[in-house]
Parts: sequence; structure tokens; C-alpha cells
Amino acid sequence: MLGELLQGSGLVIDGVEPTLEWAELAKPFYRNFFSTTVEGANLPDGSYDAIVCADVLEHLPDPHAVLKQLVKAATPDATFLISVPNIAHFSVRLMLLAGRFPKFERGILDRTHLQFFTRDTAEQMLKSAGLKIEKVTATGVPLEHLWAGGEGRALFKLIRGCQNIAVDIVPRFAGYQWVFQARPRSAGK
Repeated sequence: MLGELLQGSGLVIDGVEPTLEWAELAKPFYRNFFSTTVEGANLPDGSYDAIVCADVLEHLPDPHAVLKQLVKAATPDATFLISVPNIAHFSVRLMLLAGRFPKFERGILDRTHLQFFTRDTAEQMLKSAGLKIEKVTATGVPLEHLWAGGEGRALFKLIRGCQNIAVDIVPRFAGYQWVFQARPRSAGK
């Protein structure tokens, strides 16, 4: 999806996707495409000005090692955009209080997640992999996925507004996902 969104932007992009069906759909939008895991991709050292790991790290057995691999593949002043779900979101806390830790088809407790992050654990991982965090943002629950077609309704707008206020006031509790902007520590910025 990212490659398709960037179509016509003038950016030269490479991609990695281990699911063969998704890889075949994505290939036309990329210069180089690696139909493998990130760990298996032979990424050239010092080649990338930007690296995006959007909802990737939580699916990996060793995300720290992958980040170190990606830091090697990045130019010294590359920008990293990384998103991970917030396991400390209030919905997960409530389920744990009730003695439940269910797996779902999507979201924070997606059945394919191997790793779970709080803001602090994600920050520690990024820093130990050689990244300097420049900005951290919390996002809200993607309400349009929960209530398809509700966007134009007054109740939807009210819920979204309340959620935005909660995320601003208590991001560690109400944030659904963390988005980090970072650079290799050697960048000196």
C-alpha cells in the first residue's frame, strides 16, 4: 500500500514483504522488491535515506537485530519512521484486569504479534539499536475500521474528538499506537 501511495512522488523506493501474494501485488510500485523477511533481505549498506517500519517490528522474533541491520543499510542522516502498537492501551489493561489476554485478527492483540511494546520499551529498543529519537507521537484507535461508514455522523465526530483529547492528555493510557521519528545516532542531528 505504501508503494502505491507514493506512486508518482518521484521517490525511489525498495520494499520487503514475506507474504508471497502481497509481494506480487506490491512489486510494480518499487524499484527493488525483496520477497522475503526483513532479516533475509540483502539490503546494501549505507543506501537508504528513509526507512519505514510501519507495523512491522511487533511481528519479528528479534526486532532489535532487524533495527541494527536497517541502521547499517541507512545513510548516516537517514530518517526512520517506526510505528508499534501500545500494549499499555486502556483496552488491554481492562482485559488484563479481567484476567483475559485474547488474540484478535487485527489491532494491538493481533494473533501474529510476537512482541509487545510500551512507549518506554520501544524507546529502549530503538536507542540500543543505534537510533536517536527525534519525535514521538501517539495515535488513537482507527475508528473508521470499527465503524465503517460512521465518519460523517455526529456521534462518530464526538467519539473521535473525545479520543483525540484523551490521547493528548494521557497518551500512555489512551494512545493506540506509537509513531517514532528517529535518525542513526551517528547523524549528529
